[in-house]
Amino acid sequence: MRNKPLGKTGIETSEYGLGTWAMGGGIYGTADDAESIRTIHRAQDLGVNFLDTAPMYSISQHQDGRAEEIIGEAIKGRRDKWIVATKFGRHLNGNPDWWNMIEDYSGKRAIESTELSLKRMKTDYLDVLFVHSPPAQLFHPEDAFEGMEKLKKDGKIRAVGFSFWGSVEDTLAQVEPFLRSGVLEVVQVIVNLLSTDAEDHLFPVIRETGTGVVAREALANSFLTDSFTAEGPFDPQDGKTGMKKEDIQAKLDKANAFKFLVEPDKGIPSLPAAALNWVVSHPEVSNVIPGSKTVEEIEQCLVAADAKPFSSEEMAEVRKIQE
Repeated sequence: MRNKPLGKTGIETSEYGLGTWAMGGGIYGTADDAESIRTIHRAQDLGVNFLDTAPMYSISQHQDGRAEEIIGEAIKGRRDKWIVATKFGRHLNGNPDWWNMIEDYSGKRAIESTELSLKRMKTDYLDVLFVHSPPAQLFHPEDAFEGMEKLKKDGKIRAVGFSFWGSVEDTLAQVEPFLRSGVLEVVQVIVNLLSTDAEDHLFPVIRETGTGVVAREALANSFLTDSFTAEGPFDPQDGKTGMKKEDIQAKLDKANAFKFLVEPDKGIPSLPAAALNWVVSHPEVSNVIPGSKTVEEIEQCLVAADAKPFSSEEMAEVRKIQE
């Protein structure tokens, strides 16, 4: 497992992290708390030191905090071994329809939410605090970042982060001044073989600013996993439920075009492994955070963690297919 600097924060992160949304139950099915804790411990055994979570990773509870509480139990006595990132701005309010959430991306909310996250995870500091994927019309960056800067000054967080939602190009206009000033130190963004949004619009800025990049959704909502067909069936909460069958098939066909990256003799035995290795082959990317809630899942996600980055020729071939 390679380590990389998380931008200019002074934090060293493992190239593969662990996303914990599924540990809160709900949209990804039932989660077992004890198995979730074992998963975090197994990830550490395999060289992972970065945990990504959020208050709302708690769908099964209809209230904030389950994944954070699990992390608190898992890292007890080993806090100094982990880089812990959480978020604020999207919060559950007891409604079983989790999309009917509270959205508050203010600096005041940043401070209030952080205090609750610290208690749940039984720690006195967070390594990174992300604004949790705000729609542009609800986000006022000056206010949010002022609150986060106060948290940093008070030693409650080490780095100020922002998680992109929707079009990178649209949101970038709001946050680019803060990227260039250095106030915004880490971003989280979708990076996968089926989307060039971050590559086209964000990475050129990152190359100038040196901002840390945490890549999510590397397997493109399972389109890069070989785990389903266009026929379904899909869970009612799965984003593919509302897609036309022909659109699903078109994405699957495009995903299949990347199978040339599968190289078992080089430690890349499957399309998911290739998809993850492609993400971390970008010099702009600090780490990737595949989600897992079982030991088996995290072991599968890390199967190519020791593989060499793809060559410039292989990356160029991918780009041709994407275009």
